[in-house]
Amino acid sequence: MFKGLALDVLGSRLSLRFAGVPEKKAYALWGDITKELARLDKIFNGDDPESEVSVLNASKVDIQTSDDFKQALNMCESYLIGTKGLFDISRGGREDLDFGGFSKGYALRRIAVLLKSAKVKDAFADFGGSLVMAIGKQPYSDCWKFTLVDPWTEDELEEIELSGECLAICGNTPERSGHILNPLTGRADESRRLSIVKTADPLDAQVLALVHLLASEQQKKDIAYNYKKYEPRIIELA
Repeated sequence: MFKGLALDVLGSRLSLRFAGVPEKKAYALWGDITKELARLDKIFNGDDPESEVSVLNASKVDIQTSDDFKQALNMCESYLIGTKGLFDISRGGREDLDFGGFSKGYALRRIAVLLKSAKVKDAFADFGGSLVMAIGKQPYSDCWKFTLVDPWTEDELEEIELSGECLAICGNTPERSGHILNPLTGRADESRRLSIVKTADPLDAQVLALVHLLASEQQKKDIAYNYKKYEPRIIELA
């Protein structure tokens, strides 16, 4: 079992385990993955003033962008339509773009392609505890297991079994004043909630977990019509 850890990537950390690959090939594959992560970080990391998104936000004019950036913008436009306007990287019409609810899922999609090209059949990626991707199963088991944790108290809530699935967790988070903020609107919420989505695609999972915190019952029905075969749920925390 190969284990790799990448720190400070897209504002988070990525741990990756995979099996069934000779040691030399495993290290070469991990090198390709970390190189790809570093490349994507230089595009989408809004905390890096030299990243592509930061340069674009600071320039306030059209600049030459990479193919990845253009593809991401098109994909975000599709998600904006598919989620009935709830997924919006412009945060409700602001001038600055924010790929925080998109980039991890996009990165895991790219990692999945690299793993598949290396013929990896069993792998588990954990992006900061908020987005996981399970390919195949853990050796000597019939699945991978992920422990869901309360982000406020760090108490263990439940153990989730995954095989060939992705899981995204999104919560309305406390600001320094103690108020609970909605991650899409930045406005105060009255309760602590976790939105959890399980589906086959990591990017769909991340986007849908985010928007389900805001969606009305009718919007959830509309979204379910556009995105098939995903399992959403909301956990209300005390």
